[in-house]
Amino acid sequence: MDLSKISYSKSDLNKNIILPKIINQDLAEEMGLHVGDGSMNVYSNKGLFQLRGHIIDDKEHYQTRVNELYEKLYNLKINIREMKSTGVVGFQIWSDAIVDFKHKILGLPLGKKGDIQIPEVINNKKLFYSFMRGLFDTDGSLYLENKRGKPYPRIDIKTTSKPLCLQCLNSLNQYGIRATSYEYIRKEPNWNNLYSLIIRGFPALNEWMKYIGSNNSKHIKKFRLVKLYQDNKKSEPAEI
Repeated sequence: MDLSKISYSKSDLNKNIILPKIINQDLAEEMGLHVGDGSMNVYSNKGLFQLRGHIIDDKEHYQTRVNELYEKLYNLKINIREMKSTGVVGFQIWSDAIVDFKHKILGLPLGKKGDIQIPEVINNKKLFYSFMRGLFDTDGSLYLENKRGKPYPRIDIKTTSKPLCLQCLNSLNQYGIRATSYEYIRKEPNWNNLYSLIIRGFPALNEWMKYIGSNNSKHIKKFRLVKLYQDNKKSEPAEI
C-alpha cells in the first residue's frame, strides 16, 4: 500500500501512530468492526474516528479483542469508556492519519454509512472470513429458535446497507456457507429499512464456527452452549 500521501497530525506523531503496510486478516477483521460499529468524518480539517458498541453486551469484547487489535494495527493505546447516557461503550480518536488511511487506502466512507459495501481490498476468502468475523462481532446475534419443538440455531446480522447485505450473502453462498436474507421495512418516519443476513441450522452454523467464528465473548459463550447441546442431543433438528 502506498502511504506516502497520508497526512499525520502533530497528535498522530506524538502518539507514534503507525499504519499497516499490508492487508492482513487482523486488518480485515478491524474493517468488519468499522463497518459494524464505526464512524468517521472530518471536522474543521481534523479527522475523527469512533467505534461504539452495547455498554453491557460488548464491554468485554472492547476491553479485550478491540483493545488488542488497535494496538497491534496502529500502535494505538485506546481509552475504552462507558457512555451511560447513550448506553454505549467504546472510544473515539482525533487522527488525521487513521481517517486518511481508512478513507483513501481502504475505501471506507466518511459520514453516513447507508450504502456501505465490503471494501475492495477484501479480495480473497481468508480476508472475507476475517471481515465477516468483525461484522458479526459488532452487528450480529446468535440465538436458538424453536422449530418443530426443537432448538434451532440462527445467526442474524442486521444492516441498513442493502449492497453490503447482498455482497455478504453472495460470498457466503459462494464459499459454501448457506445463507439467506430478507428486508425489514420500517414503518417509523425517517427510519431506514433493515436488511438481515441469516445463517440457519446446525450444518451452516458448524461451517461458520469452523471458518469464521467470533472474538466476542458473548457469541463465544453461545457457540459453546449450542455445541454442548449438539454433542449431547439424540437427533439433530431437520433443516427448513
